[in-house]
Amino acid sequence: MSKLILGGKITNSHSTLTETAEKLVCEAVKSTLISKIGIANITHVGGGRKSLKFLPITGGIKAVVRGSGSVQEIYIYTNSPNETKIELNKIFENI
Repeated sequence: MSKLILGGKITNSHSTLTETAEKLVCEAVKSTLISKIGIANITHVGGGRKSLKFLPITGGIKAVVRGSGSVQEIYIYTNSPNETKIELNKIFENI
């Protein structure tokens, strides 16, 4: 199931989050390291473990969040990508 989320640090190009991505983003918006979060498309996939991977982008990092049946890309804009990855990994471990 996906949920609509808007406002604050969230850009409004896409506004729907998967359950796993929602939990990560709701905690990430509280971070002082993150200036903006861009939510991208959801891709439905077969079953699998939840996971979090990062790729560098200009101005931050792209987080690829896999849930039980979907994958979502989230663009995280930050001046401290390494510290942000550490913080997001800690959040994700508690999801």
